Amino acid sequence: MNRKIENLEKFKEYIEQSKNIAIFTHLIPDGDAIGSAFGLAKLLKKLGKKVKVYLPSNLPEEYKYFNILDYLSCDNPLNNNFDLLIATDCGAYDRLGDYSKYFLSHSKTIVIDHHISFEPFAKLNLLSVESSSASEFVYDLICQCNYEIDKEIAELLYLGILRDSGGFMYSCTTPHTLRAVANLLEYKIDYENINRYFMMRSSYEKTMLLKVVLNNLKLFLNNEVVISHISMDELCMNKATIEDTGGIIAQILSIDKVQVAVLITETTKNVHKVSIRSKFEVDASQIALEFGGGGHKKASGFQITGKIDNIITKIIKSIEKRLV
Repeated sequence: MNRKIENLEKFKEYIEQSKNIAIFTHLIPDGDAIGSAFGLAKLLKKLGKKVKVYLPSNLPEEYKYFNILDYLSCDNPLNNNFDLLIATDCGAYDRLGDYSKYFLSHSKTIVIDHHISFEPFAKLNLLSVESSSASEFVYDLICQCNYEIDKEIAELLYLGILRDSGGFMYSCTTPHTLRAVANLLEYKIDYENINRYFMMRSSYEKTMLLKVVLNNLKLFLNNEVVISHISMDELCMNKATIEDTGGIIAQILSIDKVQVAVLITETTKNVHKVSIRSKFEVDASQIALEFGGGGHKKASGFQITGKIDNIITKIIKSIEKRLV
């Protein structure tokens, strides 16, 4: 059964009236950002559109697994006469980084998102909080517009759903999600290798970061909260990047009795990226919102400036109010 999508006809009208399209996604792109942006890009090319994808951060090496480099552009979008801009998996305009002002100034824009904390910033805002991922929502949009998917599109959308659903283990996984995945498998995608490569593999640098996280790990509030941190120096010493921190928080969340896990990563001097993951009834998005961030009930984040000890104290106070 199809989900009702508000403004579906408007979305289709925007697509069919446009010839030159740019796609954007959020800073430090994850699997859903890559899957939704490049999956949509490949679909638009099949429709005969000129399309480029712009990332506000570097493309993580692991996503070069897919045939997407021809779509990725590093030129100035102002030098192109784009008649439509689309942002995927982006809950607020500032998540577009240096492209945010350009996006806001354009006359024809679409946002495709699934975050509870979504803040509308396009001319056409498409939101599906019922979707596990932006990639699942893109899949629904493609199907309900009667556009044709191929194997390469299916693999990218599968990647996005896989990563944002935690390998179909998170509560955002619904019967609709699994039906979408079953339909994507019909395109003979190489799901076994995608699962292994993106869910069961770790670089040496990422493994060394896990060692850092475990060394810095502390338990709080009757062992129901675990917090760890990574400094810029520790990233540098292990020849690691911010992208290498992806997935590590899930490992510390797995500690018995822990309800909330927090990983704090220093990105520039005294500026920190904070990731929050939760089990059970604690709403991670409400914690993130308190600090100007957002996301999902089970997975959220924000950016904060300050000394690590002060940041940890503030986060503990916020979590303590919400522990069941």
